[in-house]
Amino acid sequence: MAQPQLRISFSGLCLFDFNRRLSEETKPTQAQVLLQRLTRARSLSRVVNGQTEVLDQHFPLLDFNLANWSPASTRMANFHYLPDASGRMTRGACLLNGEDLTIHPDGNLEPASPALQLSRSAPQDPINPQTPEDLETLWWMATLDQVFPNNPLDSRIRNTAPASNQAVLARITLNQGYLKTKELSNSPCTVVGPGPSPFNRRVATGFALEIGCREMVEIRMTAMRNGKTTTSKLVLVAKDGADLEIGIANMEIDRYIGMDPADGPRSQGDFEIFASFLTNPIRGLKPFLLETSPGGSSGCCGLANCFGAAH
Repeated sequence: MAQPQLRISFSGLCLFDFNRRLSEETKPTQAQVLLQRLTRARSLSRVVNGQTEVLDQHFPLLDFNLANWSPASTRMANFHYLPDASGRMTRGACLLNGEDLTIHPDGNLEPASPALQLSRSAPQDPINPQTPEDLETLWWMATLDQVFPNNPLDSRIRNTAPASNQAVLARITLNQGYLKTKELSNSPCTVVGPGPSPFNRRVATGFALEIGCREMVEIRMTAMRNGKTTTSKLVLVAKDGADLEIGIANMEIDRYIGMDPADGPRSQGDFEIFASFLTNPIRGLKPFLLETSPGGSSGCCGLANCFGAAH
């Protein structure tokens, strides 16, 4: 029987902070995923038909299959969603607010392979990837240094613990497994900003991390509450050798609570949102990704995209 996989999908406005640039000769070996505090709607730079686009509220959360939840957990889901044919809810979601997350397959405190694995090779066909290797490479990941050269991520963002009153609400440490591109934009995207940009290609809109595990995973969530450090754990157990599926997102919450999504693509802001994390603040119009096909919305294809940064 094949060994179960722990598969974590990342979607929404997530920033991957690697310990090395993806463009460097030596590959990154670790990353932290930063989930920005976007719990209030805000205006964006782009004006469409005389109206300023607005970024809807986003909420960081982790979702999982309720059938995998173990009583060994000390963390419960904040709410359940996605009913089956009988009306029974099938998935649970934990809202992330001021928490540092670490991932422990089979409960091991130290990773069996203490380095994040990834490919960044250029695909043979950058328009329509034909092989899994071409699709999975992180070459597709749009990064802050492509748009803001010589203006790195502010070290205070990286070094400050997540909290409800901080710019980052949650942070996930990735130090093992294989990180790969999961989904691509349908069309090429360009960067719209104060000046012309040579950026013009399809970009990744979602990622997945795959880690081998024998039967379970423990996710530790550490937070500072009322001046005290508290740690809770979410324990998920594989059923009949099936893979464990987890989602981590920073996006609108309507689809999780049974509301119909808004009609048409939503604005996401992309680089404009992450520009507040830079060492040197950007004045005036802030760049954003725009799908090059007609009707593209700020936030390429109306999707909330994950991006990369580096130390």
